Amino acid sequence: MILGSLGEHDDFLLQSDYNGVAFPMYSNPIKLSATLVNFGKESENAFLKAQERQSKELAINFNDSIQNKSQYVKLQISDRLELITSLNNSDNEDVFEFIKNNKDVHAITSLAIALNQEDLDKIAKTDELFLEASGIKTYSLNLYNDGKFQQKINFNDGVVFAYQTSKCCWKENDRHQVEIVDLVEGNDNCPNGSYTSAKRAKKKINYYKF
Repeated sequence: MILGSLGEHDDFLLQSDYNGVAFPMYSNPIKLSATLVNFGKESENAFLKAQERQSKELAINFNDSIQNKSQYVKLQISDRLELITSLNNSDNEDVFEFIKNNKDVHAITSLAIALNQEDLDKIAKTDELFLEASGIKTYSLNLYNDGKFQQKINFNDGVVFAYQTSKCCWKENDRHQVEIVDLVEGNDNCPNGSYTSAKRAKKKINYYKF
């Protein structure tokens, strides 16, 4: 599971429930935010279940008595404008049409991933973190300090065990074409004049009115 990929769930769920359907082309880097979070009972159980279904093995000590509790990282797309621009771009024409005709498709905009301690330490110290292409429809986390590339972390270097999605908000433009204008999470409403359904956003054009 990768940030920016498309699936058919609209809630914060276990990684094993994810039904991936497409991965758009992101030509430009997309800025991310990263937050280190202490494991709790719920996240521990989610991690253990997800690890059974993934090839990566991580040795994580969940002993509550240790002074430094084990952590995971919550990654979130912070540059949503770049994500929206990419989804509307002609490079993603097939993906765009698929999203437009499938209201239940959502974009993964946040996820929880367990990594080894070395990678966690580097993320904690990095200035900037980006989602960048590293192959054909393959993406990685790229770390930068002082504008200089430091390290690449692949999503399969860790164990993704939870995620959150955002639904597209559609609006008709001046050329009478629908486009994605925003992304909202969960039960949040789309901004005024935009809709979660591309069909609802398509206005009835009166060709006899000049």
